[in-house]
Amino acid sequence: RLVAVPLVGVDIGSSALKIVELERREGRPVLRRCAVAKVERDDRAGGLRLALDELRRTTDRVAMGLASPEVIVKPFDFPAMPRKELVSAIRLEAEQSILNGHPMGEMVVDWHAFPLIKHGGRIEGLLAVVPKSAVAARLKLAKSVGLKPVIVDVEGLALWNAYWALVGSRVAESGRDAVLLVNVGAATTNLVIAKGPDQLLLVRDLRLGGQALGDGRQAEWLSEILDSLAYARSKTGVRALSAVQMSGGCASQAGAPLQSAMSAPVTVWNPLEQLSRDERSPDVDQALGPLLAVAIGLALRQPS
Repeated sequence: RLVAVPLVGVDIGSSALKIVELERREGRPVLRRCAVAKVERDDRAGGLRLALDELRRTTDRVAMGLASPEVIVKPFDFPAMPRKELVSAIRLEAEQSILNGHPMGEMVVDWHAFPLIKHGGRIEGLLAVVPKSAVAARLKLAKSVGLKPVIVDVEGLALWNAYWALVGSRVAESGRDAVLLVNVGAATTNLVIAKGPDQLLLVRDLRLGGQALGDGRQAEWLSEILDSLAYARSKTGVRALSAVQMSGGCASQAGAPLQSAMSAPVTVWNPLEQLSRDERSPDVDQALGPLLAVAIGLALRQPS
């Protein structure tokens, strides 16, 4: 019996729109719909309306991604305490994390605590702090093209969600080294360093992508990634990477430069290779797979 995932993942980039819809069969995600459309810079909203016509005929329940260098995602770890005290502790953690002098009133704060049984009674989880202006801009764009997002997720978290669901959980080993995910779009690069579903060590967005690489800013892009690794090492103690997995529309362009700076193997990850298909699945060009990583992660989300 098929149980439909109630959301469609919609990844709106600076140059392309990606849509993925999944169903589950016996716990496995099965591809139901997939579309990629070019987005024109001079008429972005108009191009999105045309590309989303098919989507709007079937559903407006979508999960959308958000990326910004000012998005903060970090783990938290507190001793067991009542919920009221926990909320206060998380708020203080959020206040101490805010970048560029934003007042707390200008930020959206969300958090998720992991099951206590896995963490010896301590309260561990993830905290996300996002400027309200960034969320408002994404919602305004969605409204302009007729969408009503059920979820607006951080793109880096969606990227990890896709990787863990399709690859990471199959190869997980106790104490294994961390994995670096690098999703390279035209204007933005999403970075994730993680070891397991509850062990995200760093989530960061760079305002540099394939366009910057084409403009000769390769050294700046590499420096940002290496600085992020150094930060993760200083804050979390991570010492080695077992692999670097690249995705995004500009992954092949960025692979060779990144390998020159990494000791771990760098490969392009194609999530379409792990998605199940059946007779109802669309015929999709496998080469599009790396472009769809974030959209797949969004489609795997469940509304709370």
